[in-house]
Amino acid sequence: MSKQVAEYDAIVLGAGFSGIRCLWELDQLGLTVRCFDAAPDVGGTWYWNRYPGSRTDGEAWVYLLNFAPELMEEWDFHQRYPSRDEIQQYLGRVVDRYDLRKHIEFSARVVAARYSKESTWTITTADGLSTTCRYFLPATGILSIPKEPTFAGLKSYAGEWYQASNWPAHKVDFHGKRIAIVGTGSTGVHLIPKLAPAAKELTVFQRSPNYVLPGRNHAIDDYQAADIKRNHVATWELAAMNLAGHACTASGRTVKDVADPVKIRQIFDRGWERGCFNFQMETFDDVFMDPESNEQAAEFIRQKIRAIVQDAEKAELLCPKYPFGSKRPPSGHLYYETFNRPNVKLIDMSKDDIELYEKGIRTSSGDKYEVDMIIFALGFHSGIGALNEIEVRGSQDKSLKEYWTERLGTFAGILVAGFPNMFIVCGPHMPAGNQPTMLEIAVDWIGKTIRHMENNKFVQVKVSEQAVDTWSTHADEIWKSAFISGPAVENRSWFVDRSMPGKLPKIMFYFGGVQNWKSWLENEISTAWASMDFTLLAGADEVEQDPSRQEILIGGVPITPEILESAVVPLQSDEVGMSPAEKFNVSSAACARYIYWAVKEIQDSGLTVRKDHRGHWWKVLQHFVESGSGRALIQQSPDSRDKLDQLTSKLGVEGEAIARIGPELVRMLTGQTNPFFHILKDDLLFRMYLSDEGARPNRYIADYTKMMTSQREDLRILEVGAGTGGTTFQVFQACSPKGERFCLEYMYTDISNGFFKTGESTLQKWEGLLTFKTLNVENNAGTQGFEEHSYDLVIAANVVHATTSLTQSLGTIHKLLKPGGVLGLVELTRLTPYFNMAFGSLSGWWLGVDEGRTESPLQSAEQWSEQLQKAGFSGVDLAAYDLPEPERHSALLLSTALAAVPETNGVAPQVT
Repeated sequence: MSKQVAEYDAIVLGAGFSGIRCLWELDQLGLTVRCFDAAPDVGGTWYWNRYPGSRTDGEAWVYLLNFAPELMEEWDFHQRYPSRDEIQQYLGRVVDRYDLRKHIEFSARVVAARYSKESTWTITTADGLSTTCRYFLPATGILSIPKEPTFAGLKSYAGEWYQASNWPAHKVDFHGKRIAIVGTGSTGVHLIPKLAPAAKELTVFQRSPNYVLPGRNHAIDDYQAADIKRNHVATWELAAMNLAGHACTASGRTVKDVADPVKIRQIFDRGWERGCFNFQMETFDDVFMDPESNEQAAEFIRQKIRAIVQDAEKAELLCPKYPFGSKRPPSGHLYYETFNRPNVKLIDMSKDDIELYEKGIRTSSGDKYEVDMIIFALGFHSGIGALNEIEVRGSQDKSLKEYWTERLGTFAGILVAGFPNMFIVCGPHMPAGNQPTMLEIAVDWIGKTIRHMENNKFVQVKVSEQAVDTWSTHADEIWKSAFISGPAVENRSWFVDRSMPGKLPKIMFYFGGVQNWKSWLENEISTAWASMDFTLLAGADEVEQDPSRQEILIGGVPITPEILESAVVPLQSDEVGMSPAEKFNVSSAACARYIYWAVKEIQDSGLTVRKDHRGHWWKVLQHFVESGSGRALIQQSPDSRDKLDQLTSKLGVEGEAIARIGPELVRMLTGQTNPFFHILKDDLLFRMYLSDEGARPNRYIADYTKMMTSQREDLRILEVGAGTGGTTFQVFQACSPKGERFCLEYMYTDISNGFFKTGESTLQKWEGLLTFKTLNVENNAGTQGFEEHSYDLVIAANVVHATTSLTQSLGTIHKLLKPGGVLGLVELTRLTPYFNMAFGSLSGWWLGVDEGRTESPLQSAEQWSEQLQKAGFSGVDLAAYDLPEPERHSALLLSTALAAVPETNGVAPQVT
């Protein structure tokens, strides 16, 4: 199948929890991405859901994103159930922390999404503009389309009215007003206690009561915040194992097993005091499975309502008579207590309809209620509501709404037959419960599926009708087996969609539990996505051997260059609006101009270049100026010092190095100044190691190390020539963001201990995880106190090229590694004007002259492969480069140490 060039690799719809999580995942994959959201800021439903008292029903420690450890480390929630404003601040912090806001187009409502035969999606916004992509991720969430008030007479009402799910941005004055609230779902449960103290009179119109569980909200102080962070991993693992994704543990008991009414009451009391989900999930395991046990829980709650609400008639109206759990129990904060206020009325609408008239609300029974303000707390259309609002058409030109009219069919809530490359995020058929828990699992799976497609040049993924039917039937049967399914339909639970006249109600969510749902997704990965049909990009079979796409196993880690090269690395070039390639070319041109001026001055003035290592440098500089590539760069560069200074001032640390070293080239070549004076001043050398040049390969070795250590924590790692700790810092930042141990040993070595003090300062956060020891990699490691063949990974970043003998240095490293151990070699793979100018003045740059490296000490990946094979390695197993051609010049090279055959009868050892 051919591939139309799309404007973006992926488009995400929605900038709430789900959309933000998708943006981060796609960013990590190195894909181009655009996100559209109708709101003017992030938040999704939480942007609009800003009515007074709005807060989560999920606890702060699990109602968050969990894709990176620092998310918890850098944020403190202040209440057990965060308020809407705090959630909004949190999401804003996340998108800014990871620079995701640049991908989002706000105030852009998507009205259509259409799939074409060219394997692209065309996304159209309300202003008529269209954008194309390869992957479409509608991340609209389960509750994002408000239910509009459709009551007769609305236009005739002369007072103020508001819709809670689309609350205005301006401040609303409630003081001294007669207020009516229509609806007692979660929204109404939050609003009523908040407005009662301000209102002159608050009239609540209730169609059916809810089992409102006490939230037991409280402030989170510094001590609890520290405890939450300390136990975050265990808490999240607990939530992932819970049926509904909450940090709750099943009790292991049933009502019938306990039997004793007093003990049953005590257990329910403990759950009631702990609050909401603890009551639901940690009292008895059969409450939602056995009708008799359920009735005991329901009656316990009814007795609590009767004990709290002093007016017996009000109390009885607030007592639900249907099974507990048929509708989602909201978390309340002094909800029932509010009905003890003399200014709060409760109107039973179970047998009445309402309409509006000029002064207020009138019931079908003829009662009138004059009010100054009406608030409609009607909630949202659940599950499919947002997707039904958009004209989504798949490969058969059939709309998603039409498809779901016949039957709500998905595969695990993510894929839909007939809609290729569309990955639904937190939509219908997701497990019911705490959505952030499910979100992490779903988007992780989506990311792995897209990576599989990218690595194998698949242009399209389609889920089979059989797979959708199998999953959907399973989800339906799970629901039908629950005794609460019937009452849920009868009592209009938003678990169930009843919007289609003449059609059977559709269950919106999966009630088989998080782990069961997750097992379906994991099974697809373990069986190479057996339920999916993938289409290969036209011509991809002709380049099937492209190594950047083929996963290989190195050190037990399945890896491709593309996986490493897809890393998103913050660079200084981003700050000045340049791409890394543009910055590289501009830097090269600036260096070329300084080199040209230096060569011309020495030649015109008849100055004498020193005959030591600088003689080699002088020849290389002359050759560069005379070469075609050198002349081209010189012509591109500014021809005056002022213009050159303006240019280098935009290039960050590299620009600083060019501006400092360039004017001194003649004096360095003629021996009038010591190059170390210039390169060490103000820690310039250290900052050069941390600059854009080399940043990406350093990130690659950090990411690879993280992959290795995530599989095994008993690894021994040694870093050769660690110097000031620039590469080490990247490794530890990736593997140990909180200072936790990630390997058995990390040996930090250099040829002398002169750099150790700087390294200790740079890596102070991890001082307990490091061992410092001197190592001359050109000498026998055993005689320097190192155990041979004892390390699983050796890291050598820009150090081996700076030795006299590559053969000797690589041989020493081979003896340090276990058979099958990995060498991670970060190296420049070709000479660039910048490195020629920056390091050519140093004698250590020319140590390899006697080994034949007379133009520079650097080696190409192919040359490194030959050197590695000579030293007992497999060669270069993988090369991950900093930039695409033609700018690429630095890489991470991974190589495996082969086992050595011991010497026999004086014959040199062989490697296998």
